[in-house]
Amino acid sequence: MVKKSPFDRSRKSIRPKSWRILWRILIGKTIPQKLFRAYIVVILLGSILLYLPISLQNGYSMVLDNDCSTRAYTYWDALFIGVSAITNTGLTPAVISETLTPFGQVVMIILMEFGGLGLMTIIYLIWNLFKRNNRANNLNQIIMLQSERGNEKIAGTFKSLKISVSFIIVCQICFMFLYSFWLCWMPIYNQIPVTYNGSDVSTINSLMTDGSNYIQAHHNYAYALWEGLFFTVSAINNAGFDNFKGGISIAALRNDWNIIFQFMTLIQIIIGGIGFPLIYDVIEKIKCKRKGQTYKLTLFSKVALISYLSVGVITAAAAFGFEFGYTGSENALVLGSTYGTTVPIYDIAHYHEYAHEFGKNVMLNKCWAIFFNSMATRSAGVGTINQSILAPGSQWLYIVTMFIGGSPSSTAGGIRVTTLTVILLTILAKIKGRNDVVIFRRKIPEQTIRESFIVALTAVILVAVAGIIVFYTLFNDPQNDKYTVLQCIYETTSAFGTVGFSMGITSYINHFGQIILCLVMFVGQLGVSSTLLSWTKKNPKGNRVVYPEESIRVG
Repeated sequence: MVKKSPFDRSRKSIRPKSWRILWRILIGKTIPQKLFRAYIVVILLGSILLYLPISLQNGYSMVLDNDCSTRAYTYWDALFIGVSAITNTGLTPAVISETLTPFGQVVMIILMEFGGLGLMTIIYLIWNLFKRNNRANNLNQIIMLQSERGNEKIAGTFKSLKISVSFIIVCQICFMFLYSFWLCWMPIYNQIPVTYNGSDVSTINSLMTDGSNYIQAHHNYAYALWEGLFFTVSAINNAGFDNFKGGISIAALRNDWNIIFQFMTLIQIIIGGIGFPLIYDVIEKIKCKRKGQTYKLTLFSKVALISYLSVGVITAAAAFGFEFGYTGSENALVLGSTYGTTVPIYDIAHYHEYAHEFGKNVMLNKCWAIFFNSMATRSAGVGTINQSILAPGSQWLYIVTMFIGGSPSSTAGGIRVTTLTVILLTILAKIKGRNDVVIFRRKIPEQTIRESFIVALTAVILVAVAGIIVFYTLFNDPQNDKYTVLQCIYETTSAFGTVGFSMGITSYINHFGQIILCLVMFVGQLGVSSTLLSWTKKNPKGNRVVYPEESIRVG
């Protein structure tokens, strides 16, 4: 009897089959499952790198983001920062510039790029650089790219991604130099805590004013270039991180001529938040116009652009109304702020002398602060003021805008503006008694309508439950029971919208609360639909059975 070779493929072996089954379980069978697991692997690798001693300035000790005190740096903190970076959120318990070394900041830049441009998008674009045809021929690859950052048409996915990603990278390079020149040559001052009547209120992070010393990047172009690189990656990816020392985000650049810096930042925020398909359509339309040809924007681009701008205008108008119309005794950017019995309320003429100094043009700078921060709540998380000094109406308004987020196939999170548009159009069609939902003479499919309502309802439940859990973790801590449900809902909505704004509770959330926020950030970045599909089988058994239809009364 002749023995078969062990390398003979005709010979059946249990071990290879078991390994194949294990491999399919690890990488997943469907496209959403593969995306979900790929992001998990990168998050774990990034958190390990952020936990290494080479990534930390002061050993395993970190500077807290709220009051500049210190505490032990654990792996859970590294995991939280890693998730926040790859989801482009910006929530962090630590001051990045005083906790992480340049190596750790490089890790964060890579994670922000993976999260903003898309993990699979970057991998496939780099891979195709070494191929002769420089295009994706595998259908599975194209479908995976489409599900992450592509448009609604499979055929043009790869081309649109190449053009839009190239445009974003060029923008990053240009704004990196613009930021570096500004930080190096403009007189920008470090932020210092305010002392009132001899009482030290340095623990209240919102009471910051301009000091007498320039920022470290002043007349130090090498450092200014590094800060410009970090910030441009964060801004265009709507990440909300910064490596400026002291203060609140870009609070040192909130006044007078520094409005120009904020305007540049706002341009990057919009570019990153409007969506890759819209960027591609606009570029193609400009090209065709130069050639004398016609190019029609897709339905997605029209809806995404109009809804994105509409939400922005309405948010800004409502924010002005809340801030200027608020006459209460607490939390008003225009009137002043109160913190217990330590700091009294200041009128509009003297408020800037004690709390947030608003420069020479006080009213102009306050109005721009309202506008800029209202736009930043869409997904950016780059702020010039502490969210605690806003009027209560503005705080609830920002919860809504953070929940909505930006456009699909962008660096933004939330339910996305197109989802909101479909829901509103469906309600309007119901009021008018119409059976079909129509926009721009196109009927919206029933599946899209059903998916929009599922996404919105799932997101509401997720944010509410997560906020209650976070509040419970704080409420049971005897030292932190001063925080309210509003602050916790604000935190979880910020995580879901991948915004990064906080009302000062991030550093006090325990490990269990951090895990909850990590899950919320992950869902906000990957999308509710993709997250739900990542748990769905490739061929669900329920699809094989058709049941008789019967209506029930609702509403």
